[in-house]
Amino acid sequence: MIREHAVVVGGTRGLGLVIVERFLARGFAVTVLSRRPCEKHRENPLVRHVAVDLEKLSDFDEVDGDYLSGRPIRYLAFAQRFRGQGDPWQGEIQVGLTATRVLIEGLVDRFAETGDRAIAAVSSVYAEFVGGSQPVGYHVVKAGLNAMTRYYAWSLGGRGIRMNAVMPLTYIKDESRAFYQSQGAINDLYRRLVPLQRMGEAGDNADVVDFLCSERAAFITGQSLFVDGGVSIVWPEETASKFSA
Repeated sequence: MIREHAVVVGGTRGLGLVIVERFLARGFAVTVLSRRPCEKHRENPLVRHVAVDLEKLSDFDEVDGDYLSGRPIRYLAFAQRFRGQGDPWQGEIQVGLTATRVLIEGLVDRFAETGDRAIAAVSSVYAEFVGGSQPVGYHVVKAGLNAMTRYYAWSLGGRGIRMNAVMPLTYIKDESRAFYQSQGAINDLYRRLVPLQRMGEAGDNADVVDFLCSERAAFITGQSLFVDGGVSIVWPEETASKFSA
């Protein structure tokens, strides 16, 4: 059986892992590019791992292309995060922008020649807003990723390849679920802050990526979509008034 093929960058935990599982649920074979393989899918014949150190990647020749040869790519998703110990400015730019550019330009000729094809990237609300919970490099990289999304949507559109991004608010991952379940005050805060009155889940964001990487989104490209339960639509004075009441 010939299966459709998706590539997920940073698909070993958190949101990236949920994105992998969305593709698997649709019957895709998935190649994961990351430093280490995911233990959960180590024995899964539909999941292949290609070891890539995104903190050092500067040329596509550094990627083991043998795993990707002969398997046309239908969808490509980026969910990586800089988690290194070095300079956060350089690290964020390298992992979030440079590695993304290298991989897009290295993989674009390996996409399927016909049918729906798309790239999706996980950006952040900090692409358009600012806050102290993330360093300046993170803000710059996420804003740059949105610009990159528009650029590649334009430059690859003639080849039938779409690109979009999602911009999540803080969300619950499996790895952080126990923490948030024990933090009643934080949950109460988000219930007051978010118009939908709850925190987001990794699955909420994965569902949007799953949609964007499907024929259902065939005429959507170059967009960066908030996945924030409606927080971005509220004027700050309204929020301040609500919290001061």
